[in-house]
Amino acid sequence: MRLKCYLALLLSLAVGASLWLRPAVAQQKRWAAIDPNSEVSSPVVWGTTEDEARQRAIEACKRLSKTCANGPAVTDDLKEVFAVVCCEQPRTGCAASAAANRRDAAKNAQQMFADAGYANCSVRHYIQAGTGKKQ
Repeated sequence: MRLKCYLALLLSLAVGASLWLRPAVAQQKRWAAIDPNSEVSSPVVWGTTEDEARQRAIEACKRLSKTCANGPAVTDDLKEVFAVVCCEQPRTGCAASAAANRRDAAKNAQQMFADAGYANCSVRHYIQAGTGKKQ
């Protein structure tokens, strides 16, 4: 009986050690995306590919609004932050950009608008790519 207990203990230790020592399973890459709208109500969505995240962002926006940009901002770095920027001239339009920090994300989005000739722009909010929470 004692031998069976020792064997069971050794077997359970061996199984536990093999689980503990095995290499961690690589996590599947995740992409975050947001397709902004004029109401600034679009959520961050995620996908396993860039295209999937883009498509989900467009669909999520369309469920909430008729003013979607249909040009989602996408990142595979879930530590990044999205800046949602809207401009008023020559017409109302919103865009988003992702970067490592708020300043760079806002600067990137504002530069897109400046290059397109838009004016009277402001940051509406920032959203964390990994959680979808407004900052």
